Amino acid sequence: MLPLIFDTCVPREEILSGDLSLDLFAAKLRLVVEGNAPQVYQDANKFFANTFATDGIKTLIGEVFGRLMKQRAGAGVIRLETSFGGGKTHDEIALWHICKLGREIHGLERFTDISVIPDRPLQVAAIDGRDLDPEQGVYHADSGLTTYTLWGEIAYQIGGISGYQLVQGSDKSGVSPGTSVLERLTGGQPTVIILDEIARYLRSAKAKQIGRSDLAQQVVAFLFSLMDLAAACDNLVLVYSLASTADTFAEETAELQETMRASARQERVLSPSTDIEIYNIVKQRVFAKVSEEAAQKAASE
Repeated sequence: MLPLIFDTCVPREEILSGDLSLDLFAAKLRLVVEGNAPQVYQDANKFFANTFATDGIKTLIGEVFGRLMKQRAGAGVIRLETSFGGGKTHDEIALWHICKLGREIHGLERFTDISVIPDRPLQVAAIDGRDLDPEQGVYHADSGLTTYTLWGEIAYQIGGISGYQLVQGSDKSGVSPGTSVLERLTGGQPTVIILDEIARYLRSAKAKQIGRSDLAQQVVAFLFSLMDLAAACDNLVLVYSLASTADTFAEETAELQETMRASARQERVLSPSTDIEIYNIVKQRVFAKVSEEAAQKAASE
């Protein structure tokens, strides 16, 4: 006779209390950046305790911070390739937390050699293309400032008002800034830029005219410059995601893929998780502890 699950497994507190909502499985990058996400995502220690160390996330963390801490020769441009729900946003949140808190986070040795984890905060910008508005912009209540472009939002997140002032003219005109401005923005300091769902932003940017072009064309030009800079220097890593070319924004995704090929720069392509890791991902999220001995016994019967 098999033992009861409660005799061999310890469910997490929110499971026992009935407070776990299915909404908590839908991570939102913007809410984490703003400090308004549910605690399972906002609290870095809880987040990593609930996270199974997939091969994808371990490789991603090692690549990004190994390069920035000059411990490994990682890629300057990393693309997260996944189908919908494949864990990319979860991995992006992981990068955000490590940039902000570094070695203050408990349990990171499960994910990588602790020597590659920064011992100080790093510059970071994390942007979901669904949150950008080419017409109304993104309002920041903490300063009263509104950013209108992808580069304006990146500059504000990295350098606050002073960082934004470096690209203020370009942000208001909608014309992409060059690499020299980006170099001034990063200031030679370790910097991570995370871009999620950028094809969606490209769709809406097509509707905004900029001189004889449109904002979408300027966004593509900006991404070209950003990738060139990330590939050429060792203090900047760009991590971005592209959905499948079969999704709703297939045309925009194809345009971005063409830009990547045209840049003639090598990028590292990573998959956040695989199908065979799903079981362990769910187990890590639902249970604080599982008796491996009992699991093996149950599997053999």
